[in-house]
This record gives sequence, C-alpha cells and structure tokens, in this order.
Amino acid sequence: MVSIDTYLDKLDFIIANLEKETDAIILKNKEKILDLNRENQLFDKGIDSFGKMITPAYSPFTVSSKRIFNLPYNRVTLFQTGAFYNAFDIMNRKGQITIFSRDSKTTDLQDKYGSEIFGLTNENEKILNYQIIKPELLNFINKHI
Repeated sequence: MVSIDTYLDKLDFIIANLEKETDAIILKNKEKILDLNRENQLFDKGIDSFGKMITPAYSPFTVSSKRIFNLPYNRVTLFQTGAFYNAFDIMNRKGQITIFSRDSKTTDLQDKYGSEIFGLTNENEKILNYQIIKPELLNFINKHI
C-alpha cells in the first residue's frame, strides 16, 4: 500500500514535469501536427486556420501547370514542388505552437494569401489536444502514479 506522502510526491513530480512532457510529446509528434496543417487543411481542403477557403484563386497559368502535374487546381493548396511544405516547422513555447515554413517563398505566400495559412483550425486543434497530446499525457501520468 502506498502512503499518502508517497502519492503526493508522485503527484508533485507529475505536476513539475507536465510542461516538459507536453513539449516532448509535441516534438515527438511534430510531423503529425504539421500534417494537420499541410495535408488536412491546405492540400485536402484549401482552407486556412480559420476554416476559410484560401483566396485569391489560382491564375489560369497556375491551373494549367497544376493540371499537367495532376495536382489539385480547384482550390488553393500552396503545393507545387513540395519545397514549401517540406520546409514547415514548429516553434513551441510553453505549449503554444506556432507553425511556419522556412521556405524562401513564405513571405510572398503570406503577403498574397494571409498569415492564416499557418496554424490549425478548431477541429484540428481538438485532434491535436485529444488524439495526440492527451493519450500520451495520460500514459505519462499513469506511469508515474
């Protein structure tokens, strides 16, 4: 049988390490988190972090180019060669996640389409919190109780 003091010590350990553990979970799942922005929002739906369609629409030249490469052209995906998507990264400060791209086109794309191209919709934030972070935090807590 565990004493109350031992149990309280375990709880203190969990509380003291919760932020560090959350940061580790975010780092471990970085690609899953980025894919919520890149794949789920931009590529699959052509929406920004507010769930709005990205505008303005592609020019006729871009539509022709996308048809040649068999890429979606009926929505703005910001995907042509993959360089922009491959340069996506996360900055995590105390559980506040900022998504950005290190690609040279980033500033131009943000100027044209808005900074809301980065970040997660409310739906994807729920996926992040409840399907990615929560299960791993519960494992951490259960492991140390």
